[in-house]
Amino acid sequence: MNDNNEKKIKIYVALLITVICVIGVSYAWFRLYLSQSENNKITARTCFDVSFTENTDKISLVDAVPEDDSDGLREKPFTFTLKNNCEGYVKAYITIDSAYRTSTSSSYLKDNQVKVNVSPKGTVVSNGMLLTAGELMEIDNNNKGYVINVTGLESNEEKSFDLRLWMDGAVTQSDGLNKTWEGSVVVSAVAENHATWTNPGEGTLLAAIKKDNTVTIPITIPGTDVSSDNEAILASTTDDYGTSYYFRGAVTNNFVEYANMCWRIVRVTGDGSIKLVLYNYNGLTSTNNTPASSTPCNVTGDTYAYARYDGDTYYSEFNSGKYDNAYVGFMYGAASTSSYVEAHANTNASTILINLNKWYTNVLSKQANFSDSQLADTIWCNDKSVVTDATFNPERWTLGTNYGYAKNKNYYGAAKRLVQASSFSAGGTGPSLICPNDNNGGKLSKFTVSDTTNGNGALSGYAKVGLLTADEIAFAGGTAVTTNSTYYIKGNANSDHWWALSPNGFSGLARVWFVNGSSGSLDYSVGNGRGVRPSLSLVSNIKISSGTGTGTATNPYKIAF
Repeated sequence: MNDNNEKKIKIYVALLITVICVIGVSYAWFRLYLSQSENNKITARTCFDVSFTENTDKISLVDAVPEDDSDGLREKPFTFTLKNNCEGYVKAYITIDSAYRTSTSSSYLKDNQVKVNVSPKGTVVSNGMLLTAGELMEIDNNNKGYVINVTGLESNEEKSFDLRLWMDGAVTQSDGLNKTWEGSVVVSAVAENHATWTNPGEGTLLAAIKKDNTVTIPITIPGTDVSSDNEAILASTTDDYGTSYYFRGAVTNNFVEYANMCWRIVRVTGDGSIKLVLYNYNGLTSTNNTPASSTPCNVTGDTYAYARYDGDTYYSEFNSGKYDNAYVGFMYGAASTSSYVEAHANTNASTILINLNKWYTNVLSKQANFSDSQLADTIWCNDKSVVTDATFNPERWTLGTNYGYAKNKNYYGAAKRLVQASSFSAGGTGPSLICPNDNNGGKLSKFTVSDTTNGNGALSGYAKVGLLTADEIAFAGGTAVTTNSTYYIKGNANSDHWWALSPNGFSGLARVWFVNGSSGSLDYSVGNGRGVRPSLSLVSNIKISSGTGTGTATNPYKIAF
């Protein structure tokens, strides 16, 4: 592979136009023209420069043969470093420019026969993805490249990456023998006006969270231990966008009043968006638009954290179907099929997705001063990656080799991360806020509405709402099976069980993680109904009311309108 250091710099500037105000009267010849006394002014950034440094030689695979991901991820990487040399946030799109993308010659290996993985230097955060799974975007000279990663760079920040390429294991001898493929890395850097953890801006919710908290290391181990009674912290870990800051334990300063309801802040995502989970629905239903309280964060009730999406109904099945692997999906494909891809294709809306959208339409969108533009299009992770490690079998099922479709018994990724190792099974690798690629290296699990760079765009036509993952709940302080009565997630959700978004496995029944309302523990099974507890992400630059809010129940942060 030939690599170059081309980069494309884009600056989008909105122009302000002096507006002439016209006041009309009853006679056309009487007119008064009013204009601004001074011109509007735009000053462009004084510095915009991103550097690309090649730290190793180009990739050159001689006598290459088809490889599975496990072998491909062991190939020697091409390592490179990106650095934002200026003040201000930059979003960088890492793309692959395939030299023969539009060629019809039989001499070249096709792009859909090449797999790629790009991960932070020294790590491997997911399986390989087919090159053609990346969105095509314009890069330079009217050419297009496959987007394989998107990252943000704060002022003067640098990040290093390992890139690996290999021939997909499914390539046949006739397709792959005596063929060549070439391509180069092209980085497209875009300047954005974006609130970030480093530069949160004035008056934003993000700035308040940063001011009122000190980032520290957890006392207990997320996923292994429940949070302790004296643990109430803000900690950090890596997510799909960069560094995420998450609340853990008996936190009392993460209350937000928004859209006439009360919410708890779960975490700040790596792009600065703020993920919330419902705490008090405040009496709002599809048939009642009058808030029950003017101070909803100071009101408690065992089932107040659940959304009334249809009258007073807050229970929902995850899917109406249960007897197939397909039904662990937020969206799903076909039951009784003979392939993983067909089972998990994002073609059908789950029952829980339909009901979340009913709530959005019937309740959230009707609240005064609410706007969909306040919601960020972040990834909702419905991790459909299947565990193929035979040493992980905590329930001692009879496992085959046909994973993730029909009635084949298997576990999904969150199970291996959160079910603890035992004398008869590996496991307990720990929670993660990085959403894995699916078993074919694609984005079936990464649900977004319109963002097809970081996610799959499969929720087009649906609302920007979802559920917390089992991993997010583990970072908050819960673990599988073990009781935790003190962590903030349990607040106002003390009786009924409620759904998470993460698949657990298929045992003859589709199993999805949920939280036990009475104990606060993570559990997994199929039930006729669980509580619907919606989550949403606010945009990074959203403001709070001036002079109000310390994040407590009696003095919550209040979103400004």
